[in-house]
Amino acid sequence: MGLTFFSAVAAAGTVAIDVGHYLERPGAISAYGVTEFEYNHALAAVLAARLASEGVPVRLIGHRGEMADLRARPREAEAAGAGFFLSIHHDSVKEEHLRPWNWNGRALRHAEGFAGFSLFVSRLNPRLDESRACASAIGAALRRAGLAVATHHGVSSAGVERPLADEANGVYFYDNLVVLKTATVPAVLLEAGVIVNRDEERDLASAARRALTADAVLQGLQQCGVAIAP
Repeated sequence: MGLTFFSAVAAAGTVAIDVGHYLERPGAISAYGVTEFEYNHALAAVLAARLASEGVPVRLIGHRGEMADLRARPREAEAAGAGFFLSIHHDSVKEEHLRPWNWNGRALRHAEGFAGFSLFVSRLNPRLDESRACASAIGAALRRAGLAVATHHGVSSAGVERPLADEANGVYFYDNLVVLKTATVPAVLLEAGVIVNRDEERDLASAARRALTADAVLQGLQQCGVAIAP
């Protein structure tokens, strides 16, 4: 896949970066007691700045923490002229793998043995081929940057099998994710790493890891023809 395949996406220009979750429902709680929304917000800001530094127009979605309507997210992105939708998240694990521990007087939970990034696309998205190709390109760039693929997403917490779209690059089909299936532009969800893993969380909280992730995402989007400055 090259720029010709994605010329329509590239022509649209704007990349929408969706900050996963919101203040009232902030997602997973990390091993050190930080909400997933905080991690998503921080990484999205770094990624937006990195894309903007290359002249790529960016639209942040949900960054104020008030957007509870998931269907409104791709609608807002598309109304702003976005040609690609990327939702930023950080990962947890199934309940049975979480173990209690105390940190600074707080009763928290963690899980060891789970780490790495993963990406998701929906087969209900009308631009599946482009979504999957861009997810694969991002995954390949993250791997080249030295990051590992998460391997714990083969079955959902409800026991439903989650098929692989690209095993080598950590891409899964997750058909019913609202922000992916209701988007009419190519759409990908990135789980940047596992925040209930105490060691990986320390890394994910660092400026270096966020910059590395942002660089890799930029490279992937450039490869699939999305992050092309107008």
